Amino acid sequence: MSASAIPPAIREILAAQAEALAAAVAGMSDTDLVGPTRCHGWLAAHLLAHVRLGLAELAASFVEPAGPGQAADRDSVSYWLDFLPGSEPPSYADVRFHWATSSAYATSDGLRRHFTDTARLAAAASRSAPDGLFLFQGHVMAANDILAMWTTELVVHDLDLSADGMRASRPGPVPEALTTTVATLDSLLGTDGRPARWDDATYVMKGTGRLPLDEAERSLLGPQASRYPAFG
Repeated sequence: MSASAIPPAIREILAAQAEALAAAVAGMSDTDLVGPTRCHGWLAAHLLAHVRLGLAELAASFVEPAGPGQAADRDSVSYWLDFLPGSEPPSYADVRFHWATSSAYATSDGLRRHFTDTARLAAAASRSAPDGLFLFQGHVMAANDILAMWTTELVVHDLDLSADGMRASRPGPVPEALTTTVATLDSLLGTDGRPARWDDATYVMKGTGRLPLDEAERSLLGPQASRYPAFG
């Protein structure tokens, strides 16, 4: 997705997606928190511990401007090339960290409250994000690219929470945020041959390996099927 393709309202889109997650988590029951997700080895509480750390990082994404002469070396699409599927298979240590983080909460209310407070802080940071280039995770990125990247991150994890029967009972990602994520995947995967029966949420889950391609889809996609998933 080129810089010109990032929606002008990306600050509000990301903020709305963060707030949507806050509202969803605030309404999750204890049973929901111990339900499955689309992330291998994680129940919902484990995934929320991971996403909360990301939201905290989002809120701090614009604290270190790039120096004079530093140029952007990643954008909202090329950022994901560092996370190719299978490049970092889940390890026991990685999974256990989020098990331990979520279990540190004495009550489910504490987890919900901490998540929603952090999500609202991230939403405020998105709305007030300055323009310019910033140092981010060892790279230099433009503010709008950082915002679009975080939008994709939150949308994917929003869908991760919708494993099994939970998807039908939840509103899911903010439509504009989902559209931004689709544009990112289009840039990574190309748009030729995408099955017409896929809605945007299915495309994102197929494109990120949350749902596997079946044989009919592989046949329809042809050589392009080898590009799935774009990242994991």
